[in-house]
Amino acid sequence: MLNGVSPTQTGAIAAEMTILVSRVLAAFGILHVVTEYGVDMTRCEGPSMMPTIKSLGEIIVIEKITRNFGIEGGNDGEIRAKNAQAKQKLWEEKEHKEFLSRSRKNDVYAPTWHEPKLPQANKKNYARLSSFSQIVSKFTSGINIGDVVVLEHPDREGTVCKRVLGLPGDFIVRPKQSSFYSSEHRDVMRIFEEDEQEGISKVATLSESSLEVVPNGCIWVEGDNSVNSADSRSYGPIPSALVVGKVWFRIWPIRGFAQMVRGGRPMPPKKSPFTGSTLIPAGCEGQERILKKS
Repeated sequence: MLNGVSPTQTGAIAAEMTILVSRVLAAFGILHVVTEYGVDMTRCEGPSMMPTIKSLGEIIVIEKITRNFGIEGGNDGEIRAKNAQAKQKLWEEKEHKEFLSRSRKNDVYAPTWHEPKLPQANKKNYARLSSFSQIVSKFTSGINIGDVVVLEHPDREGTVCKRVLGLPGDFIVRPKQSSFYSSEHRDVMRIFEEDEQEGISKVATLSESSLEVVPNGCIWVEGDNSVNSADSRSYGPIPSALVVGKVWFRIWPIRGFAQMVRGGRPMPPKKSPFTGSTLIPAGCEGQERILKKS
């Protein structure tokens, strides 16, 4: 007996300590696996994602599972373009005439591209973008247009939070002029969907812009606050492997709408400064039209 403790008691204490240590190590191991490959939290600071994320800093939850699905639709721009053209042809054969008829009857603008643009991620569209079907789509698919993601910075240590605006094969129209407004951005967005004659009158906007094609395996990201964001306009396309995860929701502070929906970036008022880029989808007829006129 040592200091009043029998060998039997010493063995029991040692056994309990061994169990305790093993449980602590297991807990840390599970925590590491969950935060590394499942769900994690981080603090997002800076003005680049306003008004979606405030500049003073907010704690957000990141989902890291679906990043392993890769880029939705594939990493190859040429394949994405061919698949998009096939879908466009099928859509025109089955639905285009009927849709045009309804649109003319109701005096509604009829798009000519089979995939409609994502609604802006604002209060007006929040209910639609946060519906159950949209949530299921977001968490059963890879990296896609409209996702808010956290990614490793390509030029320095640390992470940044941005919105995905382009995938492989997409054209990016980057305005060069400083006096660019959100209303002009909308004109650029519609230029490839308008009649030939109407489109010609607006190509002047593109003459002051630059075109870039998102390369294979990469994505184009920008902040929601276009006039105060360092993003792909500064450091170019980002390899999808740098994506840490999709932003799921804001956990703190408690305010407004917490879920980060998959949607188009919130646009400022029509006469507000805007320096963001415009996406022309891979395979879209407008890519050829812009190349010929720019």
